[in-house]
Amino acid sequence: MSINAFTSFFLEQAVSQGIDLIGITSAKPFITKDESRTIIDPKELLPNARAVIVTAFYSNEKGDPAMFDINHPRGKYAFDQSIRSCRPMENFYFQQIQSILGKLGYEVINNRDNRIPEKMAAARAGIGKYGKSTVIITKKYGSFVRLVSFVTNAPLEYEDHELYESDCGKCEVCIKICPTNAIYEPFHLKKELCISDWLWGSYVPINLREKQENRIFGCGECVRLCPRNRRLTTREKYPVELEDVSLAPELIPLLTGDYEYYQKTIASFPLSAGIESIRGNSIIALGNLKYKSPSSHFSPHLHTQNHKSGHIQPGRLAGLVENMLKKCL
Repeated sequence: MSINAFTSFFLEQAVSQGIDLIGITSAKPFITKDESRTIIDPKELLPNARAVIVTAFYSNEKGDPAMFDINHPRGKYAFDQSIRSCRPMENFYFQQIQSILGKLGYEVINNRDNRIPEKMAAARAGIGKYGKSTVIITKKYGSFVRLVSFVTNAPLEYEDHELYESDCGKCEVCIKICPTNAIYEPFHLKKELCISDWLWGSYVPINLREKQENRIFGCGECVRLCPRNRRLTTREKYPVELEDVSLAPELIPLLTGDYEYYQKTIASFPLSAGIESIRGNSIIALGNLKYKSPSSHFSPHLHTQNHKSGHIQPGRLAGLVENMLKKCL
């Protein structure tokens, strides 16, 4: 079978097994725009790598009904609409690609730790183009996509598209609505101002905390208001079961919850930022909500009662919150 025929077979199989978008780029090193620095060589992941496969799934999840209770304040996640579907779909995509190429004797390495820059790989594979917010925008699904990439030694035909093309035209909505002005000019992002970057395992600096609002993970305003997403509808069906968690978790229990409670309450994607990060950002979110706690929320009796259902013993709570506050400041 020729490389062309094998590639066509692979792509047809991938789409038939539920892959929404797929593209193939070379295993050449990924280099910065000014060609001054190599970011990553795919052969560091797989020495005999021949191609990088980039997939994307449409991730416009149906949100929870609006919930507001002043006595039970809630946090929110980034508006990328893939909180519950992210890890299940990533695993599903890897299983599908592996099932096609693995049984033919080829290796497939999952880029789960993002050593290969997925947005750059997606642009080079033709999945989409960079938006002025630096996110990838696709023709079919706008920027409501989650990228999943793989390195393989399979002999696949590829095309290396121009990296830095864009279809944004004169639109600058993302620049204007960025809460912290992190997108300071088209295609340029100050990571030190980006809320999404800070909420991944760390805390937003004090001077930006008001902009964090009640977020506990991510931001996504540039995605939410991108005009390319206006006509997209909620995704109703997935090939996998989504994680059964709320998109607006209660904040008070997150201050006291133990590992078991977090696993039941927080989706595995945001949980990968770490419990300490989620707990600390819950404290900041409560501050931004100007929340004043009824004393019953923190009474020893309450937490003694709840300990069996996954809450920290009262003796540890005061010290835990105090240490967390110190780290946040």
